[in-house]
Amino acid sequence: MREMIGLLAMALVISCVCSGVALAQDPQKNETTMTGCLNKDSSGGYTLTDEKTGAKTAVTGPADLEKHSANHTVTLTGTEKRDANGKVMFEVTKIQHVSTSCKAPSQ
Repeated sequence: MREMIGLLAMALVISCVCSGVALAQDPQKNETTMTGCLNKDSSGGYTLTDEKTGAKTAVTGPADLEKHSANHTVTLTGTEKRDANGKVMFEVTKIQHVSTSCKAPSQ
C-alpha cells in the first residue's frame, strides 16, 4: 500500500512539473518591439518605416493602427507572421503612441 501511495505521489509530481513546463512555453515570449513611422499605403495596408535606416515593414493588427497611420511615431509590439502568399507581416498586439510626427529617411 505504501508503495502505491509513493507511486501516485510521484506521478502527481511529474504531472505538475510537465504542466508547469507547458505553461512556461508562453507563445507571447517571441514578441518583439519596433519603433518607427506608421503610414497607410494606397492599397490600405500599413507600413512602419524605421527612422534610422528607412527599412519598411508591413504591419497588420487592431483598428487602432488607423488613428496613428498619418506619419505618427509609434512603438509596436507583436510577432512576425507570413501571409497566405508568404510575405512577412508584423502582427501588432500593442501600440504605444510616441509622437504625432516623425522623420523617416526616404528609401
